Amino acid sequence: MSCPHVSGIVGLLKTLHPEWSPAAIKSAIMTTASEVDNSKRPIQDRFYENATPFAYGSGHIQPDLAINPGLIYDLNV
Repeated sequence: MSCPHVSGIVGLLKTLHPEWSPAAIKSAIMTTASEVDNSKRPIQDRFYENATPFAYGSGHIQPDLAINPGLIYDLNV
């Protein structure tokens, strides 16, 4: 189910920032992600232990922060 949620957030960001490239949108989402879940506890793996970055990637997406990330990394040719 993460794909539809992330796609919706990408659509929201593209609507609010039409000048952003796909790399800039990805950067905004990844750099504002959190290592805690929506209950403010560390993200857990399938064994209910604290997960590592290898298990959760960038973390829990926070669309409200991704709207205005402060800094984005963009790619050039």
